[in-house]
Amino acid sequence: MLGLSDFFELLIIGSECERAKPFPDPYLKALQELGVSPKHAFVFEDSISGIKAGVAAGMPVVGLGLRNPAKLLSEAGATFVIKDFNDSKLWTALEELETEIHA
Repeated sequence: MLGLSDFFELLIIGSECERAKPFPDPYLKALQELGVSPKHAFVFEDSISGIKAGVAAGMPVVGLGLRNPAKLLSEAGATFVIKDFNDSKLWTALEELETEIHA
């Protein structure tokens, strides 16, 4: 892998869930394991099935336009779409999500 596992408290693998994306099971399992409400979490996704899973789990989704056009990500239900993690719209999107969480 990328050697990032030390940075995460939990790793959920879709193939280890009863149903993988586009079903929300991987996200719901992560929320349950972490004891976090969907309204206090959000998803970064670059796939259509992942966006659908995040939306079905009740979380806002930031779509990453790395593999799919922004229009497809929005149509799948992404709350915001950014080009990549260097996109200047990222911080605006995160601030808006935080405002919604605390509303």
